[in-house]
Parts: sequence; C-alpha cells; structure tokens
Amino acid sequence: MYLIHAHLLGPGEIPLPAGIRDRIRARPTGSASIEHVTPHLEHPGAPVLGLFVAAETLEEAEQAAETACLDALGSESSLAGYALVRCSAAFVRAFYEAGLR
Repeated sequence: MYLIHAHLLGPGEIPLPAGIRDRIRARPTGSASIEHVTPHLEHPGAPVLGLFVAAETLEEAEQAAETACLDALGSESSLAGYALVRCSAAFVRAFYEAGLR
C-alpha cells in the first residue's frame, strides 16, 4: 500500500465536488486499486488528494493514481478548471527520521 499525493490546481472559488472520493476510487487503474481518497483543502485553488493505492510497486501506484485523477479531471464536468500538477509518493518524515536513529 502506497500513499500518493495528487496536487491539483484550479480556481479557488470552485470547490471540489461532493463525492470526489468515490469518483476517483471508481476509476479503472489496471492491476492496482485505489483503496481510499482523502481531500486536503487547506489551500483554496490548490487542493491535494491523498490516495492510498494497493499496488506491487511504487511506480505502479503513482501511475494508477495519475491515471485515475486524469480520467476524473477529463470526464467530470464538475472538475472543469482543475488540472493535475503533480502525482507522487508522499514523503513521510517520521518514517525516515526513525530509520536514521
């Protein structure tokens, strides 16, 4: 399981639509599966979606998350005006700091 952050950019006055979690999870992603989606809306116009992706490799997880997000952005009229800026694994600082001790 991998945590992938999808960074979006869009108009601040247009909120992410209700049900975005289910819409992203329902997208086909090949052999990977998106298990959970959490929107982080702290920055208007630049929301981040946290996607928990079950996949064999990090590369497969990132690709599945990117595919699902791009598919949703391209087919959901309620997401018009939003673009995917970056889709990559989240850096979990505490995990890496523990490894350094």
